[in-house]
Amino acid sequence: MCSLKATLRSIAATAYWASLHFFPLVRGRVLILMYHRVIPRAEVQETFVQPGMYVTPDTFERHLRFIAGRFDVLSFGDLLRMWDAGYWDDDARYCVITFDDGWLDNYTHAYPLLREYGLPATIFLPTDVIGTTGWFWFDRLGALLPRRGKGTNEDWDALVERAKTMTDEARGAMLDDLESETGGPSVTRPRFIDWDQVREMSQGGISFGSHTRTHANLTRLSRAHLDGELRGSLEALRRQRVLHVPVLAYPNGDYTDAVAEAARAAGYRAAVTTRGGFESGCPADRFQLKRIGVHEDVTRSVPQLALHVARQVQP
Repeated sequence: MCSLKATLRSIAATAYWASLHFFPLVRGRVLILMYHRVIPRAEVQETFVQPGMYVTPDTFERHLRFIAGRFDVLSFGDLLRMWDAGYWDDDARYCVITFDDGWLDNYTHAYPLLREYGLPATIFLPTDVIGTTGWFWFDRLGALLPRRGKGTNEDWDALVERAKTMTDEARGAMLDDLESETGGPSVTRPRFIDWDQVREMSQGGISFGSHTRTHANLTRLSRAHLDGELRGSLEALRRQRVLHVPVLAYPNGDYTDAVAEAARAAGYRAAVTTRGGFESGCPADRFQLKRIGVHEDVTRSVPQLALHVARQVQP
């Protein structure tokens, strides 16, 4: 079934690419791409990573080659300055590359390719986990499920999605039970970049925004806790003296009007969501910026990337 879906997707992408509809669709717009991880296929096979969380280095390079040749690639700082100045070329095609979470593979696999193509990008950091051996709950779950050996990748993906709706207490209990069932905790190794790597990338044109302090669901927090997550992360970026932009990425895309207003009050100038779509020279709301999530199973080729983008922005 998966092979059939992949074949049909490839056929549809080829037909769409041949229709020449893509470039008129993106003219005069900015396409904000959302990546998470860049992982070799062999590493993906060692654990469970949700399909929507990664691309391989080969796929990422195909994307960069295409983007570099067909778009004006902006840093997020440049995009903010253009909006502030009211400068916008309605005939241009703009692109901003972003990553969420600050995974170590952003440094080991993505950064060398970005540097090779001379392209800027912005990485949104959960600042409290940078330079630590901490795990996100979904990363921990992804390591435990294959060890238990029950179910398929599709089952595990569905379980991760269900776990997002649980309370922190219920999810923690589930993880503890799985850990006991599978023989104890996994070997801890660094999962995220450290501040020295952040500073090195800052010298190479990579800027850094906030993904809060702990990747918390901001819609579930008290106002005091919310302010701490927002202000603490921005202060950490300033304190570390890295190339940073006052832009927030809402963890898991979860936000409300109250969360957006708190971000504005904390000193941010914009925030990105996980809602698909483009932005123009005059965004309706800088604290609800749309992005296009990019991942391996649906954007392996340039035609597939184009079709994926078009599907996210069309009614």
